[in-house]
Order: sequence, then C-alpha cells, then structure tokens
Amino acid sequence: MTRLELRLDNYNLEQTFDLAIIGGGINGAGVARDAAARGLKVILLEKKDFAWGCSAHSTRLIHGGLRYLEHFEFSLVYESLQEREILLKNYPHLVSPLGLLIPAYHGNKNPLWKLKIGMWLYDWFSPKKSLDNYKSYNLETITELNVKLKEEDLYGGVYYQDGQVTFAERLVLENILTAEKDGAVCINHAEVTDIYCTQIHGEYHAQAIRFKDIINGKRPFTVHAKNIINMAGPWVDEVNLRFKDQSESAIKNPGKFNLEKRIGGTKGSHIIVKRFAGAPVNFGIYNEAKSDGRPFFITPFQVGGNDELFMIGTTDIYLSKADNLDDLKVSEREIDYLLDETNLLFPEAQLSREDILNTFIGVRPLPKTDSNKKAGKVSRKHFVINYTEEKIQNYYSVVGGKLTTFRSLAAEIVNMFSDRACKTDQTKTINAQFPKDKSFYDFIRDETIKLSREYDVEASSVIHLILLYGSNAKDVLELCKENPLLKEKIDPEFADIEAQIIYAIRNEKAYSIDDILKRRLSIGLCSNRKPSEVIKTIQYHINEEFDLAGRHRDRFFQSYLFTGISIGEGV
Repeated sequence: MTRLELRLDNYNLEQTFDLAIIGGGINGAGVARDAAARGLKVILLEKKDFAWGCSAHSTRLIHGGLRYLEHFEFSLVYESLQEREILLKNYPHLVSPLGLLIPAYHGNKNPLWKLKIGMWLYDWFSPKKSLDNYKSYNLETITELNVKLKEEDLYGGVYYQDGQVTFAERLVLENILTAEKDGAVCINHAEVTDIYCTQIHGEYHAQAIRFKDIINGKRPFTVHAKNIINMAGPWVDEVNLRFKDQSESAIKNPGKFNLEKRIGGTKGSHIIVKRFAGAPVNFGIYNEAKSDGRPFFITPFQVGGNDELFMIGTTDIYLSKADNLDDLKVSEREIDYLLDETNLLFPEAQLSREDILNTFIGVRPLPKTDSNKKAGKVSRKHFVINYTEEKIQNYYSVVGGKLTTFRSLAAEIVNMFSDRACKTDQTKTINAQFPKDKSFYDFIRDETIKLSREYDVEASSVIHLILLYGSNAKDVLELCKENPLLKEKIDPEFADIEAQIIYAIRNEKAYSIDDILKRRLSIGLCSNRKPSEVIKTIQYHINEEFDLAGRHRDRFFQSYLFTGISIGEGV
C-alpha cells in the first residue's frame, strides 16, 4: 500500500544530476533511457503523465516519411527507414508491419509514374529491411485487394509496407521504466515552475530546476543539474519563460536573453470508427484529399475488442493565438473534413458523426516558420537549440522530432554529454526480453497456451496482455493469484482485465483515473465514452492501493486522482 505523500521520498533528489530533462514524451523518454544506460545521472520531469501530449495523439505510424521525398528531405527519409527497422526488431510486441495502398486517380498531383519513382527510392533507402518491396497495380489488378474504392478516375495504385505502433503510450512508458531500471529518476505530475541560473562573467549558467508535485498538494522541490534539456514539445517556448536568477528575481522578459519563439506547431486531428462498408482488410489507405490535396491515412488497428477499428487522420493546421495547448478540441470543421474525404473515397461507407467512437488532437512541435508557408511543407527534421549565443550555458531545447526517430534523436543528444557509445539499437527494453531461439509469433503462440492454462484466463486476454506488456505479461497475471477476481474483464467489450489496473498503480506510475483509462488500458483509446462501471472499478482500486478510502478529508487527492484534472492554477 502506497502513501501518496511519500511518493518522491525514495528518490535522492539532493544529488547533482548530469542531465535534467523537461518533458516526458517519446523524445524525453528516449533521452532518459539512453543517458541512463550510458551511466549518466538523469532526472526527467513531466507536468502531466508520461505520453500525455504529442506522443499519445499522433497517427501512430513508424514510417520513413514517404511524402518527405517530395521536399527532397532524403537524409530524414533514410534515417527514418533505418529507425523503422530497429523499432520493428526491438519492439515486436508494440511495433508491427502495416500495409498501405496509395490509390492513383486521374487529376491527382502525384500520378502513378511519380508514385513508382517515390516507392523505388523508398525501397532503395532501406536495402536491409525486413519488409517487402512495393507492388504496383493497374485498374484490373487493384481489384485483387478486396477494397471498394471510388472507381471514377481510378487507374491503379502502389502498395507498400511501413510500421504501426497502436499503443504509442506504452512505447514511451517502456523507455521510462527502462531508464529507471538503469538508475534514472522519472517523475510524472511534476510541473516545472522555475529554471534557476547563476551569472558568471556576464553569462548565465542554468543549474537548477524548481518543480511542484502536483499530486501532493503542489509540494515544491528543487533539483540541481549540470545540463538541462527542454524537451517539452509544443510547450518549449512556454518553459523557456521560466528562467530566474539565483537571487530569486524573476527573469520575465524573454528579450533580455533574446529567447525567440521556436515553435510554430500544427494541429493534427483524428477520428476513430468501427469497420465500415468497403473498408480494406488488414491494410490501410494513404490517400490524397480531394478538397485540398494533402495526404491523409485510414489505418486499421485492433486494441483487444471484438471489432476492428480504423483511425482516420490527420489534419495539418497552424496553431492560433487562441489555442490552449492543454485543452485542444477537434473542431467541427475538421471532423467534417475527415468524414467527407473518407466517404468520397469509399462511396459505400456513408460515415456520419454517429459512427465516431473517439476523437483526439495532437500538436506537431515544428519549428517556427513563415506563416504563409503551407503547413505540410514545414520540415519534420528536429533541431537542438544551444543558447550560448543568448549567453545561457548548459541549457538546450529540442524542436521537432518524430515518433519514428526518437531513438536516433536521443543518441544524438546524449552524445553531447557522454563519450560512451550508444547501444539502444542493440539492447532491449525491460518488456522486450524475448527468447532469441524463436520468432515473436512462436513466442505468442507458446506463451498464450501456457499462460491461459496456468492462470485460467481467456486466450484473447493473454494475447492482449502480451501485445501490451511483452515479456512481462506474466507479471500482470501473477496478480490474479493474489485475487482471482482480477482476471475478470473490466468491460465485456474489451480484453483489458482488472489486474492491469493494479499493475499500472504498483509498477507503472499511474495515479489517476485519467492515467489508467487513457494511457495504461486500451479502453480509453477505443472510445471516448467512460462507462460508469469502468470508472467505479478504477476508482475502487485507487482507493485501496493508496489507502484513500478512509481519508475523504483530503479533497485534493479525491479531486485530482478521480478526475485527472488539477485543482487551482494551470500551467
């Protein structure tokens, strides 16, 4: 049983860290893991929950970036394709191959001949890949794919393979937990309020961070670090306003250090629907939108329920001054755009708002650029900002970055602080310790048979657990020995079982209903509905695990943990 007041007491926060990371998305998690593996003393601080921001709201593709070829970003495509192969190898439970069809229509800006050239380059940039080379189809052979696309002006297409990570949240979490195993301190619900600097010979040296423990009544802490990296994604500029000198006088004027704005993010919205009439079977669609010519995806995924779901997205719209990064909503216009484009491509679909199970919106932390430039043309490369020209030492920001290239980005950054070689391309995370003498699919088959018999759990639930927890799936099931009721499904429509709630609280730094429902279980990804019985079940286990049942006097815990919304002032 855990006392929330003591959740940080087991950490040595008095030490001086080699590296302090602000932001617990995929890039921050990747840096923490790599740096800890190389022996650096690391602390990572995340104001909400790990993967709460961009990482949980992406299109969830592990891809080379086919459309980057149009902008001649060949180095980014090459890097992405090499990383795609590493992730497919190192995370077989989370990252899987995904077939994609690009239909060719008369009038599209990319005709079939151009698509073929692009696909040839795509294959050429990844000669050692495990995925198949692309295939070209004409109007007659494309019917073999058993998909009912709009026939008017259709004359062929190309089919190729990329990767997909359905549970991007767990990719982040595995890196966080692996970093902690190697000695890093990773704290969620820890909001950075100040970055302290000391002036030496006319230059400021960043050397400490003050943060408040949001869960524990905003209790303040100060940690010292030799180097600080701002990896807050879309919040980079906001964090950069939090400098203070050591005498506590606020440095509120960014102009004093010429800390120009670095982020010019764009919003990407998605909708999730069940299988619809004419939808592809076991592959996705990468199409050029009829209304504005920008690319969008229709990708299938299975998250433990009985129905195959499809994610449709994404849009690409510049952030406006009125947008609140902490509370973005998918607009009615964007929903109409995604539905209309899908219905145009699949005439039999006839999707409407009633068919939407969930919506989500993320922000790409792209570099600030000319507002007249089309959002889709802004570079997807990442940039590491060193503030020495602004006379601030030991402080860095990262702008940009893709889910696919988080590992190579992390290696580049940690190389700045360590002479030891990066080995994350070869080593596995704590949940990916699979036997080397059998394929992952053989492992799933054998483990499913063994665990379903040993714990008397449905085979579908065991498979679901393996795809979430990898080699640690058995640890979740071990909790069922403590209480046989924990093997029951939380909701009959999904494969998640109650043991996952306990495991999330005890082993995965989950504290609130929001943490568990949206980023530890599959239910939150499948649907925006929050069944009262599911919430009651999660709330019951939070009460039990944190010994809150007899402490209703503490309104803060009750409100924060059971709603996932912070009391009082925001960020």
